[in-house]
Amino acid sequence: MSSVFKSAFQWVNNGNSSSQKNLCETCGKKPKFVENGFQHPYCSRTCARSGSSSKVPLCVVSGCRQVAKPAYGGCCSDEHFREAQRNGLASACAQCRSMPQAIGQLCTACERRRRAIPRLQAIEASSWPFSNIVTQFSHDWRDAQPASIMKVIEIIPARETRAKFDAYRRKLDETGKSRQLRTYHASQCICDFGVNDLTFCTWQSCGICSILKSSFTTFAFNEKHNTGRFGDGVYSYINPALADKFATSSTSSPYRVMIACDVSVLTAKNDKNQVVDGGSVFVANPDAILPVYVILYKF
Repeated sequence: MSSVFKSAFQWVNNGNSSSQKNLCETCGKKPKFVENGFQHPYCSRTCARSGSSSKVPLCVVSGCRQVAKPAYGGCCSDEHFREAQRNGLASACAQCRSMPQAIGQLCTACERRRRAIPRLQAIEASSWPFSNIVTQFSHDWRDAQPASIMKVIEIIPARETRAKFDAYRRKLDETGKSRQLRTYHASQCICDFGVNDLTFCTWQSCGICSILKSSFTTFAFNEKHNTGRFGDGVYSYINPALADKFATSSTSSPYRVMIACDVSVLTAKNDKNQVVDGGSVFVANPDAILPVYVILYKF
């Protein structure tokens, strides 16, 4: 009888073992606390303080009995992280090469910056959006020499960037009636953007990648704005042929590169914050302009 009871007990215990692994090792009732992808042995600080110290993850530095913290890459402090890094016991962020890895191979700051960068998505040449963009581009192009669009890449902005653009539009509506314009902006493109893959380069001299990554808050050579006859800000053009005059492409790329933008301005009003002058559109605040497509074209 005892052997039958023991077998039944083992069967039940094995069936619950997987769920038990995720429960607090002190109270055994609540799930273990997860912080930045790291699962702690306890559900709360209270259980951590009352739990067995032998089960608490300790600093990887030899002889240290302090609790390890995810922010310090398995160490208890920045000082011990540096020591562990020198001894090959801890790894630095794959991006900045300085701070501890906290989320995957990145530190918290670099992961936050990564999420702030927009995503890129190629638009199929056979799709309706591609045809619509080609039609509008051709209609807006006012020059004797026509340009042919070869590729279109959609820019999916970071959530914060989109929120700032929408907030700026609402603020304009509170002041007066606003309107949204489709304009074009070009700059030097040092890399082969969009030729083989959809990635941003890291060269500060590349105006296109700098603008796309920052949504017009950083330009080529780390400049913070354009400078022109209406002051410091962002200049774009309703006629893409005018923007083309500022396009400079990499010698290894078969395409010229231009950014199609949405710009929010007040109707029938020019001031220090905005100027709509013929085919030229100036806005002092980068929140007023949003890059929406990258157009790769040639003559």
